[in-house]
Amino acid sequence: MPIGPDRIAGGLLVLLFGAGGAALTGEARAQSAAEPPRVGTADLLSPTPVAAEPVWGAAVFLGASGGGADLHVLAYKPWHIDPSDHVFAGTAVSRRLARFWTDFTVEAEVGAGQRVGNRYHASEAWVAGYLRYDGFPWNRFVKTSVAFSTGLNIIDNLPSEETRRADKHHSHLLHYFSPEVTFALPEAPNHELVVRFQHRSGVFGTFNGVWGGSNVVAVGYRYRW
Repeated sequence: MPIGPDRIAGGLLVLLFGAGGAALTGEARAQSAAEPPRVGTADLLSPTPVAAEPVWGAAVFLGASGGGADLHVLAYKPWHIDPSDHVFAGTAVSRRLARFWTDFTVEAEVGAGQRVGNRYHASEAWVAGYLRYDGFPWNRFVKTSVAFSTGLNIIDNLPSEETRRADKHHSHLLHYFSPEVTFALPEAPNHELVVRFQHRSGVFGTFNGVWGGSNVVAVGYRYRW
């Protein structure tokens, strides 16, 4: 049977539109595969969404009392500790909440610890929020971050640094300020060495009129996942 011009034209149209649709579909699939998945609205804050990073962290710490030294002295002379006063052991769990301006993160942390000395023993707990910066130019050699916290610390037995001062006001609940520095190898960024200063204070009388405080210098290990 001879094939008419109408059938030939119809066949050409089917082939044309079929090939074009297949090409468009293939291009769309390739474009979709090339684009990274977006998680919620985290990409509005940073080119690296929080969901693409380790979110949780768990840490253990060992340290010692800062004795009578003020925090600003311990910051550049951390060896001025007084283990004879008491030693410290603690643990903490943290969660990264957001990343912004590429190199800043906000984290929440809860922790607990024990202080043990010759004639002293205390249990403490804290909850804090941290602001962290991790955009240092040498990160390809040693990944580094610095963080500062604000929060609350409660202890069941006041350390001697808080009771031997002339200040007559005392409080088991005080402000918790805990600056820290972390270091990690670029090939193992989830394993961090942590150096932390744990500072309890009344923030110039804000907490029950307390003007004094106490310090612990601690070294720890944090694993992020």
